[in-house]
Amino acid sequence: MWDHELQRSVVQDGSWHDFGISSASGVTEGIMAEASRPVEQSSGLSNRPDINHEGIVPNLDPTRADTSLIMAWNDLGGDEDASEEGILKDYFAQTVVPPIIAQVETQSKWSSTRQILITMSKNSSMVHYAILAFSDLLMKRTQTAHNLSRHRYYKLAKTELLRARKEQLLGKDAASPASFDDMLAVLFFLSYIDLLESRIANAHENLKEAYSIFQQISNVQSRTVTRRLISWIRLLDARAATTGGEGLFLAEENDDVLTQPSPTFTDALEAGSNSSNHEAPGEADIEDILFESLYQPGFVFFQKIQSFMGRISNIDPWHRSRGTVADETEVMRIADRISHDLGTLWEARPQLMDYTLTGQLAAPHVSASLAYTLTRTFRTFFANYHASRIHLHRVAYKHLPLSPQTLKSIANIRNTAHDMVQLQAVALDPCREMLPVNMLWPLLMWGCEEDDPDERVWITTQIKTMETVATNANITAQVLSEVQTRQDALRQRVDVRTIMHEIFDSCFAIV
Repeated sequence: MWDHELQRSVVQDGSWHDFGISSASGVTEGIMAEASRPVEQSSGLSNRPDINHEGIVPNLDPTRADTSLIMAWNDLGGDEDASEEGILKDYFAQTVVPPIIAQVETQSKWSSTRQILITMSKNSSMVHYAILAFSDLLMKRTQTAHNLSRHRYYKLAKTELLRARKEQLLGKDAASPASFDDMLAVLFFLSYIDLLESRIANAHENLKEAYSIFQQISNVQSRTVTRRLISWIRLLDARAATTGGEGLFLAEENDDVLTQPSPTFTDALEAGSNSSNHEAPGEADIEDILFESLYQPGFVFFQKIQSFMGRISNIDPWHRSRGTVADETEVMRIADRISHDLGTLWEARPQLMDYTLTGQLAAPHVSASLAYTLTRTFRTFFANYHASRIHLHRVAYKHLPLSPQTLKSIANIRNTAHDMVQLQAVALDPCREMLPVNMLWPLLMWGCEEDDPDERVWITTQIKTMETVATNANITAQVLSEVQTRQDALRQRVDVRTIMHEIFDSCFAIV
């Protein structure tokens, strides 16, 4: 069932699937037509940017490799460059978008940022070691034969970071914008590794340090790299908040600074306005800029959703006292405000979202590939919004029956997830066997409230397919299964984090 506000303005019938992919002929026909089009009719295709930012599997991809970049990077070590470091460097130079940031970075923008990070590593040993540690993590997750030790590079990166930070705080080293960027890059990679390795205390420590650095930066918006790194760290902070983290980047007072237009969007505008050669833009440029323009409102919407993950987590029993009349009264008051603010965010949703949800974003308005990418992306944002609704009910109203609003949110995630899988098959998407990694949280929230046995199996299956990339999918599926079993036996909700501790003797982030 659609959310009631959208239902009034768009849907004339109560059924979601009347407006799903099966009836969205414009989307499916456009995709099929483009897929069957002779190659000679698309001679410029090879020059188009890869705007499908859902590329998730972080493995070697020679078609995306920048040979000169790899050679230049490897030349840094000369004959003394260790063979395993060379392997890790090559691997990083050819990776696709890391899963956690797949919703906020296109492949082309990730490629350019990756080059910037490699350049940074030439002058910064801590960035160098952090990249090696991250590459080691990805290789171990995707190549069973790989057995290098990421902990060695992790420790080297952390040691260099602490040394640089100490010198900076003692005034021995000037705090330049570039040095802040180096530190933020290192803390992003280390925090990502920590979350995937379930070293939650380390992740919280690194994210707190990143926030301390953020507070020292006088103008976050002035540097593209700084803004991009902070937007990535913010996604990690949202996941860490559900494991007991402080969610400092998610605080309401930071919303205005941290939910500004995405760096990729403003970069495109700056590049266009500063162009001096006045050459006619090519087809690739037009499509890339069009994607950024249409995607931008969704990016802001998704960033604001991250704030709610932090706000809701801050009222759970792991972050504050619960149980007394005074405690629960205060929690209800805070939850009421959060619910109101969620409604306000929904009212301010991107206009394009309604068209992606009904399958109406299609040719001739945009190309089939662009329609597919935007539809998949905005539906992921939509599902994460409704996951916050379910999360809020489970935290604040644990002992109460599901509200009509929460029931609608469950239905919205259910129907969205099924429609996305159908769309993947129609589009012949190479990643069609799995939903975007950022659907993991909505699937978990929906699964905790789903009673239908067939739907439960479907959810678990979808979650487990994500284990092929760097995620905690398998253990998330185990926790969900145990939550469902205990809730069925007790006939009441149980806390997800409690189950994590009982099964694994630790807590982990849903990434």
